[in-house]
Amino acid sequence: MTYTIIYDKDHCTAAHRCMGVQPKLWGVDGEKKAILRGGQLNPRTGKYERLIEEAELAAFKESALICPAYVIDIVDTDTGKSVLNLKPTKKEEKESVPVIKAHYDSRKEWAMDPKGFFTIKPFYEEQLIRMRYYGEDHALKFLIEGKSAEEIYNTVVRENLVSTFQHAAYVGCELMKAEIAMKKNLPYVQDDPLP
Repeated sequence: MTYTIIYDKDHCTAAHRCMGVQPKLWGVDGEKKAILRGGQLNPRTGKYERLIEEAELAAFKESALICPAYVIDIVDTDTGKSVLNLKPTKKEEKESVPVIKAHYDSRKEWAMDPKGFFTIKPFYEEQLIRMRYYGEDHALKFLIEGKSAEEIYNTVVRENLVSTFQHAAYVGCELMKAEIAMKKNLPYVQDDPLP
């Protein structure tokens, strides 16, 4: 079975996510847009195409599904249908999507994560964020350090150190605040807004 990768370079937003997950399949041009390695421009459609085999499908699917601009499609060459099953919302439909008004009542909704808690501190001169993980018994278990919020929160998830969505969201938010404070040389106090 064969598939055709169809890449709409004109609408690429240069997010580089495809390159991040599959650097062997995607390159970058002078405009910082993705290049489909081995792809050829179809003059009829203005899109780049590449024929692939079944063995390559999973890797191309990963890079297509992570694209925030939906400029990569994979079509079954026998049926002519997309194998991605994506249905991104059309621009004109976005106005009719229901709105949920956000709110939070800490007295009713806050709950301690049974796995423990974290303290977070940026170290400005070293350009590092250090996060201490305390277990359910309030004993210090680990010191996690990294240069970015992303590498630290992914480590927290990988090490299975949180057990609730609320706690995972909180950790990501606080780490991002710490990273911004460190990069902008702003004071950081955990749980307080940035100045």
